[in-house]
Amino acid sequence: MNGTINTSTNSIHWKEVRSQFNLNGAYIHLAQMLLASHPKQVREAIELHRNKLDDNPTEYYEKNYVAFETRARKAAADYMKADPEEVVLTDSTTMGLGLLFTGLKLKKGEEILTTAHDHYSTEKAIEYAALKNGASVRRVQLYTDSYNVNEEELIEKLIKAIQVATRVVAITWVHSCTGVKLPVRQIAEALKKINEQRTAEDRIYLCVDGVHAFGVENVSMKELGCDFFVAGTHKWIFGPRGTGILWGKKEAWDMLIPSIPAFSDLSYYMWTGAIPAGKINFSDLHTPGGFHAFEHQWALNEAFEFQMNIGKAKVEERTHRLSTLLKQGLKDIKHIRLYTPIDKALSCGINCFDVEGMKAEEVVKKLHAKKIIASVTPYKAIYARLSPSIVNSEEEVRACVKALEEILS
Repeated sequence: MNGTINTSTNSIHWKEVRSQFNLNGAYIHLAQMLLASHPKQVREAIELHRNKLDDNPTEYYEKNYVAFETRARKAAADYMKADPEEVVLTDSTTMGLGLLFTGLKLKKGEEILTTAHDHYSTEKAIEYAALKNGASVRRVQLYTDSYNVNEEELIEKLIKAIQVATRVVAITWVHSCTGVKLPVRQIAEALKKINEQRTAEDRIYLCVDGVHAFGVENVSMKELGCDFFVAGTHKWIFGPRGTGILWGKKEAWDMLIPSIPAFSDLSYYMWTGAIPAGKINFSDLHTPGGFHAFEHQWALNEAFEFQMNIGKAKVEERTHRLSTLLKQGLKDIKHIRLYTPIDKALSCGINCFDVEGMKAEEVVKKLHAKKIIASVTPYKAIYARLSPSIVNSEEEVRACVKALEEILS
């Protein structure tokens, strides 16, 4: 099969998709949003590059690094319906957030507006940025009842919090603390109207941590409407571990200063004076240089191919179908409190919940005893999480619901 999914008919054989992974079949895997298994074609690509690098590392690197990096950027760009020049290759979401926020051209007196629902990596990257450039940081609470949240409330609270000093709005597309999915496109539209009343020097930039929607939601960067977008690709994309992307809209490139020297040919030519400073695209300037786990970075192409072979719309529909099935089962269990909205417009693949009288860590431990792999939210408020993906089946989701129905017995 060589990792190729049969798409000759309109229906996908999801058992065939599952067969591409070497996941332990004794378990139900509902925590791949933390770190994913590699499908067959990604494993094979990693192994091919590793063997070639072990055989003749210098020659294989020098002959291929430009072509393989270019191919990986193009695959990412095709998936996002973007330009390869807008795509920076990173090692993780955290690296992308660090490159983005600490590279922003902010001045003392300007402000980064963010929320109270973001991950540690976002909070610290913003904090470090403010320490360096003297900008201030303000956080807004978008909701207190995540299960009953509504789109209008989310947009209104964020937009009302914008002040004259606000230059950056930093949000997370899907909150891994609650499973709430923000209406990024509508937020971008609201910011566009505000920017129409501002000068170019005072415009607001929208920065999005999109890791827990990237690989699920069938949307292009143009449709999403943000200025900068960060995601790891070793979660819902099922890409090589230690890979990620930072995307920057061309109109926003001037807002970012590189943090790590690039190793692209163009960056070297600019350094030697062979090409003028400023005559280099976003990707070549910002993709971190240095020597990486090249066998993983270069296999990113196959990860995006895997997704595209299945079809983004089919992946989105399947992930939401399984997630909705899970939530519909959990919401009717008396000893379960569900924190993630049922509506797929306000949720994605992460589903957070509590079991009455039980700590989240204990819930995860009890599920593990029943061969179900769950996770906990790494936040101050700790909940249990179940995150179905395209490797799962309806039968597995129902088995999880049954296990939680009986967890107190």
